[in-house]
Amino acid sequence: MEAMIKDSNVGNKKKRDNTAARIVQAISKSNGLLTLAASKAGVSYRTIERYVHDYPSVATAVCEAKETMLDYVEGKLFTQIRDGNTVAILFYLKTQGKARGYIERQEFANAGGESFRVEHDAKSKLLDELNRYASRAKETAGDQATD
Repeated sequence: MEAMIKDSNVGNKKKRDNTAARIVQAISKSNGLLTLAASKAGVSYRTIERYVHDYPSVATAVCEAKETMLDYVEGKLFTQIRDGNTVAILFYLKTQGKARGYIERQEFANAGGESFRVEHDAKSKLLDELNRYASRAKETAGDQATD
């Protein structure tokens, strides 16, 4: 009887390992979207969550897929910035340029823990600067094209 239980555990582990491998492939193909990966692997979302917790290879696949997608999207954002897309430029400055003052509001807390907010009207000034920069860039590009 004990041998049957051991054989059953070995078979069950092999089945779970195969499922884990199938999930890893599905995660890669779905760019880290777990609901889509579950559908592709033929398992439930809850099963994917369990495997992420139980199998380091599955957890790693999720992280790698999400990082890969983030790199891809950042590349698209940088392309838009290089093309002079004002919205993309503003987004980047608001999220990455906070230390240089590219913010619309700041929130603080006083000694009593009460929060208050200071809002800036930097957007119109920044837009004017960006539009001037974009105009100069287009003029330069036009001059180079006629050379």
